[in-house]
Amino acid sequence: MTLIERNRLMAHIQDLIKDNGTFRVLGQILKLKLMRRKTKRATRLPMNPHIRRDIGLPPAHKPPDPLKFLL
Repeated sequence: MTLIERNRLMAHIQDLIKDNGTFRVLGQILKLKLMRRKTKRATRLPMNPHIRRDIGLPPAHKPPDPLKFLL
């Protein structure tokens, strides 16, 4: 960070402090720094039935019984 960027950032923070108050600005900064970010788990993509069969996995759902209509 260059000196000009640092001065511009400090000027912006000082403007925020003037508008909102010291405790409010510092409180929000602390809140953002201390808040833990929750990591999102990757969702599994649905597999094509042909790929499932090729790699030896059972079908995702049981196929319908072809003779059920006779009952």
